[in-house]
Amino acid sequence: MFQRIGIFGKYNGIACWDTIDKLLQHLINADKTVLLDSASCSDFPHQRYGVEVIEREELGKQIDIAIVVGGDGTFLDVARSIVDYEVPILGINLGRLGFLTDISPKDMLNIVDEVMQGHYDCEERNLIRVRIEKDGLQEFDELALNDVVIHKTESPRMIEFETCVDGRFLNSQRSDGMIITTPTGSTAYSLSAGGPILDPRLDVLSLVSINPHTMSTRPYVVPGASTVTIFPHENCNGQAQIICDGQLTHHIGTGHKTSITRHEKFIKMLHPQGHDHFELLRAKLHWGDKL
Repeated sequence: MFQRIGIFGKYNGIACWDTIDKLLQHLINADKTVLLDSASCSDFPHQRYGVEVIEREELGKQIDIAIVVGGDGTFLDVARSIVDYEVPILGINLGRLGFLTDISPKDMLNIVDEVMQGHYDCEERNLIRVRIEKDGLQEFDELALNDVVIHKTESPRMIEFETCVDGRFLNSQRSDGMIITTPTGSTAYSLSAGGPILDPRLDVLSLVSINPHTMSTRPYVVPGASTVTIFPHENCNGQAQIICDGQLTHHIGTGHKTSITRHEKFIKMLHPQGHDHFELLRAKLHWGDKL
C-alpha cells in the first residue's frame, strides 16, 4: 500500500541519526523507495544508501506516507507542512511525552512492517488556520495542529481583548491570554491551563483563558466549523503575540484582527492496530498510579 516513504527527523537532529539509519536500512531491504526531508535530514549521511534528499514542499507530492522520527514538536511541524497533500503520517517517539509520536524505537521495525502490510488504525485530526490582518492587509497566515495562543509578552500586565464566535460577541476579558485548541492540543498547554481533555474523534475547538482576572471566565467549546475572532483592546498594543503550536509567532496590538478557523483538510494519523487513546492517556498522565 505504501511504496514511497518520506522520512522526517528533528532539526539539527544528530541524536536521531541512529534511528533513521535503522529505519532506512529496513525499508530499503523491503524494496521500498525512501526519500529524506531536506529541512531536517540534509546532514544525514544519505550518500551511502543512494537515497534522495528533497525539499519538503516537493517531498509531500511524491510520497505515500510520512514517517516522523522525533518528538511531538517535530510531528507538529511536519503535519502542518504535509496536510494539504493528504499524506498519512506515522510517528516514532524520540521525545518525552509522545502523545503524537506514539511508537517507541524498540518496537519501530515490527510496527512499520505491520503498517506497510495494511495493518494499522487511522484517524483524522482537525487543524486550525490562523489569519492576522490590519487595515485590510494580511500579515500572517499559518496552521496549527495543537493550538493557537494569544499571550502577553514580557510585560507583567494583563492584556485585554474581545472574542467573537461566528460574528457574535462572546466576551471581553482581562487575562494573561487565551488558548484556542483542537482536540489534539487539549492535552498540551490547554491542559496545564485548566482546559478540558477533548476526545480526538470530536471536531470542535476549545477556548481556554490563561489566568483570567475574573473567576467567572471558564473554558468554552464551540463546533469545529466555527470562526473565532480576536480583537485586542487599545492597551494591548505591543504587549501581545499570537503563537501557533509554540513554534510560529506574530505580535499583535490595536487594530489587528485575528481569525481562527478550521483548516479545510484533516491530517491522517496512523497508529499501531488496536491503538487505545484511553490507554495512552492513562500512561502519559499517570492516571491510577498509587501515591
